[in-house]
Amino acid sequence: MTSPFEYQCDTGRISARLTPWDKRALGFGTAEVLSIEANAVGAELLLERVEEWACQNGVRYVFGRLPAASRTMRASMERAGYAMIECSITLSRDGFAGLPAVPTRMRPQFRAATLDDLPALQSMAREDFHHGRFLEDPAISHEAAAQRTINWIGDLLDQGLLQAVELSGKLIGFHAERLGLDATHADLILTGAAHRYAMFSMPLWIGALNRLRDRNVQRCSTLVSAANVGVINLYARLGFHYDATLFGYRKFL
Repeated sequence: MTSPFEYQCDTGRISARLTPWDKRALGFGTAEVLSIEANAVGAELLLERVEEWACQNGVRYVFGRLPAASRTMRASMERAGYAMIECSITLSRDGFAGLPAVPTRMRPQFRAATLDDLPALQSMAREDFHHGRFLEDPAISHEAAAQRTINWIGDLLDQGLLQAVELSGKLIGFHAERLGLDATHADLILTGAAHRYAMFSMPLWIGALNRLRDRNVQRCSTLVSAANVGVINLYARLGFHYDATLFGYRKFL
């Protein structure tokens, strides 16, 4: 894995990284802008430097997210040929008091996912996930975007982050989270219930949050596609609050 690209000048700074996990599914080189800070005249120069680095590394597709309020930066992205292809919302919750009670018969069980679970969990991802920056980009085929999500499930399993969720002995969904270094904050990476078990989505999310509470985690946060209205409403019912809106931009080189 190559080191992240970083460039700084008098007008600002930018950092980016290659994303070979996306290349596996899409079939061409990809990179992500991690951060950009610049004045009105500096952003386009920084983007040029990233694109030079990207081309040197065989990248064809560059993606990055900006706060919705960054009007000047967004204008620079558009002048540089980037298209806005998705909108995301960051959500968070402090503490886990006041979560709805779940009847015993509806409480799912969480366990570490195994290789035997992988085909079923990947099938759920392929059939039941419809949101995300590649799935919402009209320039990316649905098959390639779905394969990227399928690969993601496998990567989470390899990293030991994937939980299989069962109810009455049936596999109904999955959950993945990553704890911060001090183990007091959790990043909710990916959670989902199979479509045929959608009525258990709320108990599944509550179960995941209760597990964090039991491990003395103090706060959790997540990033959700603004197009995924059902999940956003679910998080609202669970007491999450809105933190920021981000616009996703991409450019083919």
